[in-house]
Amino acid sequence: MATFPALEPNSRTYSLGQFPVTVQAGWHGGAVRFRHGSTAAGHSLELSYEKLTAANASLIRAHYRGQLGGYVPFSLSSAVWTGHSSTTNLVPSSTLWRYAGPPEETHYSGGLVDINLTLESVI
Repeated sequence: MATFPALEPNSRTYSLGQFPVTVQAGWHGGAVRFRHGSTAAGHSLELSYEKLTAANASLIRAHYRGQLGGYVPFSLSSAVWTGHSSTTNLVPSSTLWRYAGPPEETHYSGGLVDINLTLESVI
């Protein structure tokens, strides 16, 4: 299984996901909630990389192609979480990820590239 390139992002935005709960209307206008599991799903992680060299940008492109876009799940390198005290308080260490869409790139003179991408958890 492939691992996301060991590149530290300039910023991360994380969404905790949702627990599998459905809501049905109750008899007197209230709501009844049904829990279908005890694990949250649908975590998302937005990563922003600024002024990457062409070589580092190509690592992300090659990884995206190797995972067939959002088809093949992968694990994250510890560099993605650099600066965070503990990743396991966000998601279990066994969590796999996939691309929610293609990486977006902004190119600058001198071969520097900004890359923004969104990953989603796979259960």
